[in-house]
Amino acid sequence: MRLPRPGPLPALRRYLALTQASAAALLGTTRSRLAQAEAGTRPLPAAADAALTALLAALPAPTRRALTADPGHAAPPPAPAGLPLPAPHPPALASRRHEVSQALRRAEAALAAVEAQAAAGQARLALLATPAAPAALVADPRFALEAGHWTGPLAQADRRLLQAACAGLRAELAVLAG
Repeated sequence: MRLPRPGPLPALRRYLALTQASAAALLGTTRSRLAQAEAGTRPLPAAADAALTALLAALPAPTRRALTADPGHAAPPPAPAGLPLPAPHPPALASRRHEVSQALRRAEAALAAVEAQAAAGQARLALLATPAAPAALVADPRFALEAGHWTGPLAQADRRLLQAACAGLRAELAVLAG
């Protein structure tokens, strides 16, 4: 019995910097079946082989030749330098700006809620520390427990994460606007 050869699949996967899982998803097969094909122990399913053929056909001819000439060792030619990037599609940019601005509003609202809870927690703790604190509040364990939770390390971590998320979204909006 003659085993199938892996062909250009491993070199193509390296050229495109894909993991086996992502290459398998691209070709419409499983990671284990792709690994078997790369090892030469089992051929790709017909649909995945057709997808691989179409993908190879879409590559420039020099790259395709380099990948198929010596698939195990050939390094495909580097991409031509100095080619301008295609201009972004304006509706896609507008859509992304809208998505980011909505995400920023949600993150800012969540941050405002966390900061309001922290301020309320500090006010509760300050009230409990005064000698004139109402006895009903001093006797209520939930009053102090909630205040400690709102000002504790988990609340501070949430606050910092939301601040970082807001900063990242603002930076993305600045790039999208410029």
